[in-house]
Order: sequence, then C-alpha cells, then structure tokens
Amino acid sequence: MGLARNILMIIILLTLVWAIFLFASYVITVTVLYTLELPGDTITSIARVVLGIIIAGAWILGWYKLTKLWLYKILLAGRRENHSN
Repeated sequence: MGLARNILMIIILLTLVWAIFLFASYVITVTVLYTLELPGDTITSIARVVLGIIIAGAWILGWYKLTKLWLYKILLAGRRENHSN
C-alpha cells in the first residue's frame, strides 16, 4: 500500500507543479510579450520585464518549497509510520 500511496502523491505533486507552471507562464507571457509587441513608455516596458522576472523567480522558489514540503512532510511521514510499527 505504501508504494501506491507514494506514486499517487508524486503524481499529485507533478500535477500541481505543472498547473502552477502554466499559470506562471501565462502571467509572464502577458507581461513580457505585451511589452515586445507594443512599443510604448520605456519605464512601463522595464517594469513589465522586471515583473516577469519576479514571477519566474517566485515560481521557482514556490516549486522548491512545495517539493521540499511534499517530499519531507508527506512522503517521508508515511515511511516513518511504517518503520515505527
């Protein structure tokens, strides 16, 4: 039962990461590519690119924290329960 639970948890983790990746990609696309297509105020263009970089960095940090939480708290918690019995 432990192997099936771990596989299910990993599939859920990958699904969450993929959904968050799609959302972050959408936000970056809206901010950065819009700047490239429509020339306008330079400060606004720079702000959009910086916002895109911040969102990409936040996605990477969020993915790291989610994975760390998921692997250490959820998957290894089940393993500790099995060894204590």
